[in-house]
Amino acid sequence: MTHDVTVTGGTIVTADDSLEATLLVDDGTITGFVDPDTAVEAERVVDAAGKHVLPGGVDPHVHMMDPGDTEREDFPTGTAAAAAGGITTVGEHHRTDPTVLTAEILTDKREYLSDRARVDFGLLAGGHPDNVDEIEGLEAAGTMAYKSFTCEVHGVPALLSDYMAEVFTEVERVGGISMIHPEDERLLNANEERIRESGRADGSIVPEWRSKEAEQLAVSTTLQIAKQTGVSLWFAHLTHPELVDQVNHAKAQGVDVYAETCPQYFYLTREDVERDAPYTMFTPPAREESDREEMWNRLANGEIDMVNADHAPSTKAQKAQGEDNVFDAPFGIPGVETVLPLLLNGASDGKVTLNRVAEVFATNPAKITDIYPRKGTLRVGSDADFVVVDMDREQTLRDEDVVAKCGWTPYDGLTVTGVPETTYVRGEPVVENGEIVGEPGYGSFVARP
Repeated sequence: MTHDVTVTGGTIVTADDSLEATLLVDDGTITGFVDPDTAVEAERVVDAAGKHVLPGGVDPHVHMMDPGDTEREDFPTGTAAAAAGGITTVGEHHRTDPTVLTAEILTDKREYLSDRARVDFGLLAGGHPDNVDEIEGLEAAGTMAYKSFTCEVHGVPALLSDYMAEVFTEVERVGGISMIHPEDERLLNANEERIRESGRADGSIVPEWRSKEAEQLAVSTTLQIAKQTGVSLWFAHLTHPELVDQVNHAKAQGVDVYAETCPQYFYLTREDVERDAPYTMFTPPAREESDREEMWNRLANGEIDMVNADHAPSTKAQKAQGEDNVFDAPFGIPGVETVLPLLLNGASDGKVTLNRVAEVFATNPAKITDIYPRKGTLRVGSDADFVVVDMDREQTLRDEDVVAKCGWTPYDGLTVTGVPETTYVRGEPVVENGEIVGEPGYGSFVARP
């Protein structure tokens, strides 16, 4: 038998195991594994000798701005950047134009994106007080999750406790999952008022404004309402270990809750924010050096469920509007193509295993969004989504090499060890040896079943 694709010579890495084997692909799915010495024929051979083969990443936290503010990012470029970083399925967020609050809007957006994606994609919807009656229809349309904010940010109204209970009750009823941006609205407003009255407007205000305490209070309130309603949820971009502890304590009490964090909380600190804002301005901000180090420990110990990009780029010109007054700058940084290199660098440094990288980068996100085992793993019957990485290769991250439309990275000048080189989606190459080869329109919609 001649197979469509074989991946030979590499070490297959999953969340549970690592093995030397040849991976077989037919009709876009994984059809088997054979001993590396077994002779097999294939129309296309991927030579992974001396390298590692990981499941393609699943990142349900990207903002491609498409349709909308496509000066910042769009789907053809953003999904190329995702593929360059070994991500084969993205979850696009609802803050586009129009905001995804109904099944009709979600369906229109899906059709609009059908010829623009290079990798597979799901769509998140909003979970707001004014669209509770739409959640059942959105679930039937296959939405990946419902995003809510406990504070007003990006022009989105805060979901306060009374409306949160209403939204959570309906999401639980239809079998969906909520995603929460946790910062307490009242505490943020009080912090901002005090800072503005002081006349300060440089980067030093960001950690004080978007404080640890605001995160902790929002997480506590949300967990209590989640416990009462029985909803499944995950917290976006947790910044410090005490929050991870809160989530895991709630898990032990039976709450169906998951902890997401992002690479910036492993690599950047409060000092970086204060020195380099507005370019290192995202919310919640990076914390102390001690928090950064302890987050690696939480990751290694299995206490963090997902590491996602929160890819929310702005152009440098847009960021520069906040050089004199950071209140004038947009939040967010690019990151969809650097999640995996930064995690691989942690593995190279001995901070985390490659199996944990596969788990938080691919397997857990797929399980949490209910698209596993179709996505997020390397097993017979799964989509043939994989990334070949060279753990012996060094790479210096540079603005001029960024694929994302914004053309810059907050990690400019950082040298990492461990580089994604080749990315396949459903058995077809999207990136080969670092070159984008997949075309817009190949990526398909992935519905939450």
